Amino acid sequence: EMVYKIVRDEIIELLGDETSSLNYANNGLTVVMMVGLQGTGKTTTAAKIANLIKQKQSRKPLLIAADLIRPAAIEQLRILAEQCQVDMFALENNNKATKTVSEGLMYASANGFDTVIIDTAGRLHVDKQLMNELVEIKKIAKPNDILLTVDALTGQDIVNVAKEFDKYLSVTGLVVTKFDGDSRGGGVLSVKAVTNVPVKFVTTG
Repeated sequence: EMVYKIVRDEIIELLGDETSSLNYANNGLTVVMMVGLQGTGKTTTAAKIANLIKQKQSRKPLLIAADLIRPAAIEQLRILAEQCQVDMFALENNNKATKTVSEGLMYASANGFDTVIIDTAGRLHVDKQLMNELVEIKKIAKPNDILLTVDALTGQDIVNVAKEFDKYLSVTGLVVTKFDGDSRGGGVLSVKAVTNVPVKFVTTG
């Protein structure tokens, strides 16, 4: 029982024993940038967060579809936005993600939104092209939060992925997805230790 308590306390200390919320701006628009590898659940999570802050915190969120690489990513976000009854901004696929973000931010400011959630592109692996695009988006959006989505089913290789995202972008929080799976979540603990940022959301599915 003593060993269990020590391990439990260490895990609590590692994951954090305080509730971490989004870094809302004191004035004007709050911008949240979702990043991560393809397949980790970024798009779904972006919609879930928009729904949560609308329902629980009376925010007026706008989802920006900045993933112009994955086929049907925009359509997926559009369907999720309709389900959550939140607004979404998108341009056609032949535009650049940076243009989508800059025009989306202007649209948000002009139409009374207080929170913008940017769904960015991912890859199956970390590459220079992806990171450069994300760095450009960060420069334009000046996000209050950069949330890295981490799949709870992923093993220890996620640590190197997290290091790369953090090196380029300075991640401010983690979102752990698929927590209802059969993983032990060891990779998540490692990512938390490496990035030293709070787990802001845990999602299932």
